[in-house]
Amino acid sequence: MDSTTKILWQKARAGDREAYDQLFRLHADRALLFIRARLGSRLRAKVESGDVLQEAYLAAHQAFANFDYTDDAAFLRWLCRIIDNRIRDLGDHFAAQKRQPAPLPHSEPTGPFTALDRALNREKIAQALDHLSDDHRQVLLLRYFEGLSAEETGARMDRTAGAVRKLTARALAELWKLL
Repeated sequence: MDSTTKILWQKARAGDREAYDQLFRLHADRALLFIRARLGSRLRAKVESGDVLQEAYLAAHQAFANFDYTDDAAFLRWLCRIIDNRIRDLGDHFAAQKRQPAPLPHSEPTGPFTALDRALNREKIAQALDHLSDDHRQVLLLRYFEGLSAEETGARMDRTAGAVRKLTARALAELWKLL
């Protein structure tokens, strides 16, 4: 049986605008959480997570024809890479003391009660992620948002796969305590 992501991707690729919108809404909460965790306190003081998401959506829209579904997590991994590039660009922008871009409007893609519940849960998780050490936050982002294996995460963090597994377990335990 095909997954929701795959079905929506197929329909969106065929030109179904509603399926396209649903595909992005389906992954919006995790994308926002990824943004919040990746921004860090300095950038978070200068830009809103929703603005970064909107800019990432624009970049994703322009590159959508190049995305190919390979598995259920492929779309979120692809979107997180786009977000990561956008955040890197923002960091470079502010480091070079260029003018700050005007914020883009943000709207909730769901009903008011669902949106409120998601926002409250997202805020709890984001606050807990803010209190994690940089290594703990980074390992969780790489493993659970970018979908990297322990070996791939180890290569990015200059650690062994075993060390990444232990670090992930400690990070999850710490996150659980904070929640």
